[in-house]
Amino acid sequence: MPARCGWRGLAGWPVAAVMLVVFWLLMLASLREKSVTTDEIVHLTAGYSYWRFNDYRLNPENGNLPQRVMALPLLAGSYRFPPRETEAWRTSAEWAVADSWFYQLGNDVAAMLRRGRAASGLLAVALGALVWGWSRRLFGPWGGMLSLLLFVLNPSILANGALMTSDTACALFFLAATGALWRVLHRVSPGRVLASAGLIGCLFLAKMSAILIVPIAGILALVRLATGRPLPLRCGPLRRHVASRGGQAAILAGVFVLHLLIVATVIWASFGFRYAALAEGAPGPDHLRDPWEQVLGIPEPAALLESLDLAPEQRAAARQAFIATGVRTNDWSPAAAAALAEVRRTVLTSSQGARLDVARATPPALAPRLLDFIRRHRLLPEAYVYGYATTWKYSQYRGAFLNGQFSLYGWRWFFPYTFLVKTPLPVFGVLLIAAAAGLARWRQTRRHPGSAKGTAYGTWPLWTFWAVYWAAVIPSHVDIGHRHILATYPPLFILCGVAGSWAAGASARFPRWILALLLGLLAAEVACRFPNYLAYFNAIDGGSAQAYRHLVDSSLDWGQDLPGVRRYLEAHPAPGPVYLAYAGAGSPGYYGIAARPLYPRTQPMMTLSFPAAREQALREDLGRRNPDYEIAAAGIRDGIETVALLKKAAALRLEPGTYFISATLLQPVEYNAPGPWGPWNAVYEATYQGLVARSRPLLGDDPAERRAALRSGSLGEWGRTLDDLDAYRFARLTAYLREREPSDSVNYSILVYRLTGPDLTRALEGPPPAP
Repeated sequence: MPARCGWRGLAGWPVAAVMLVVFWLLMLASLREKSVTTDEIVHLTAGYSYWRFNDYRLNPENGNLPQRVMALPLLAGSYRFPPRETEAWRTSAEWAVADSWFYQLGNDVAAMLRRGRAASGLLAVALGALVWGWSRRLFGPWGGMLSLLLFVLNPSILANGALMTSDTACALFFLAATGALWRVLHRVSPGRVLASAGLIGCLFLAKMSAILIVPIAGILALVRLATGRPLPLRCGPLRRHVASRGGQAAILAGVFVLHLLIVATVIWASFGFRYAALAEGAPGPDHLRDPWEQVLGIPEPAALLESLDLAPEQRAAARQAFIATGVRTNDWSPAAAAALAEVRRTVLTSSQGARLDVARATPPALAPRLLDFIRRHRLLPEAYVYGYATTWKYSQYRGAFLNGQFSLYGWRWFFPYTFLVKTPLPVFGVLLIAAAAGLARWRQTRRHPGSAKGTAYGTWPLWTFWAVYWAAVIPSHVDIGHRHILATYPPLFILCGVAGSWAAGASARFPRWILALLLGLLAAEVACRFPNYLAYFNAIDGGSAQAYRHLVDSSLDWGQDLPGVRRYLEAHPAPGPVYLAYAGAGSPGYYGIAARPLYPRTQPMMTLSFPAAREQALREDLGRRNPDYEIAAAGIRDGIETVALLKKAAALRLEPGTYFISATLLQPVEYNAPGPWGPWNAVYEATYQGLVARSRPLLGDDPAERRAALRSGSLGEWGRTLDDLDAYRFARLTAYLREREPSDSVNYSILVYRLTGPDLTRALEGPPPAP
């Protein structure tokens, strides 16, 4: 709106500052009654361990910098951390360590979440300030204000901005680094080089997708060289304007080398200038989660041995070596690596051993070969290289769901689709106005050359970043969440600032009224959807109520609604048993949810050990603490009694009642191979029926029949059988439930089904569900 209206003050920095403060408070308020999301628990745990122990074994595949930021406020508190002598810490079992820190040591989880999320939210505030400042510089005060409004009123940014993950930090440092690079390309000075390299270093510490800054920098350098303008060079008393393209290219090559050195220094600094990931310096009994062979994509031990053309007696000896240690040959583990070393020493010939060493040390793909070279020459910290290798390994395929389809390799239209359905419809209206404003400026440029040329040229870094990022995510195989394109919103909102500038300068009021209406609708929608921004969907696909049929995982259900389940149960007391199938890292017990675990936390059998001297008291305590279990077997060795607990028959069976099922578990994308992943089929049906027949004696109430069944196989075999039964039974149940509407939902992410006896009979014993 034009200055003559007397409203110019509304587009100034004080108003922008107030908006950003309100934005920060709104993010935190929306998360106040949300449980920890799946990734937050390990991010915060890892960041805290970085500060406290200078150890980098936990979660190295995610950003070191955002994890440090979110954990920083917790250093002032007295939070008990799991002992570093535990098996979980020694084996880098990040989920077990995180669960212990959050829920087993008496820490104030609510305070931990508040502090960590408040710190993470400040990164979103900084990103909003950058959006406002950049747009204001290009399109004036009203352009900057429009861009800022689009940013703070975006549900995806409100949902993810304060979560303790790396997505917001990635978006912030991508945008900041791109802008800083553009400035260096137009004047080379020590300050600009340091700022640019420092921000790129922060980007490389924010997320492993930072490598995309390389093609962005290359394209921007070519654009700059193509202009033919002289390149100012400022260094102390040196003042030069380099006119030749050859000279400019030489200077930019030197700037690239400086960036490389500074970025490497920033990375080394964040890891304490130490190569080893473990603080002890030598692995010993401690090790990273997966062996290097696993993350570098080295073929599993069985494939390596198969490639050596072993003689029959060698095959038998090798097989026996693995059987003796109880490890599998089709997967890498520290035990598998040790068994393979024993096979090399005792079974293989010298030439076979040499061939094995070469195959084990040679990753099959180019990217891991480069990472292995960096590792062997210690060019970067071990944990950082390991994180990149892990990211590469698990980006090759990932179970995903979209509109009733399942895929391990994703869809090229996944992210365009999520952008379409998770962006508010008024924003598309603003995009149309921005396109019209941009077209008007282009026409003005043609009529009056130079009138808007500077502004158009200044948008090059935004368009470049936006295009390169989209070109990278569209073929991606990791289609698990809309948050992975969060970084594409800020440059788009900055470019929309042209609509604010155009409307402010327009002679007619119509464009201003249209923009005001669209922003009003956007604000109203954000207010109405509070606090469920993660589950936001626009009306194109039927809104959030039908979202579970289209997208799951972090686009909808990231484990955030355990408090909602508790409130739902308080408002709707269930007459029968309550079951919960929860896809997340929170603890239902912590939130006071008295529900039977449905999947995957069922634990049909478990083993406990305690001093035999306290046998009687501890057995009585076991009965009180585990009323659904009975002792299946017990034995004493070296003064320690080991007790195997088996769920009672009634607890093993499913009964009519209220079933709470996370949307991510309703769509079967979370099963591990070779489990029932994807649509139900004839193979799964046959496996399920076999498991039911095998387990039937344990599901009955006859104690003699249960005891006889247990004697027919080992407890380990029965444990695996019952675990498989749980998985296949749950998969058959959800296949049935996908064909009917839920009775209700908890904030759209957890579906509620009230199932009768006939419902369960049809689901578990009726005709096989449709694929």
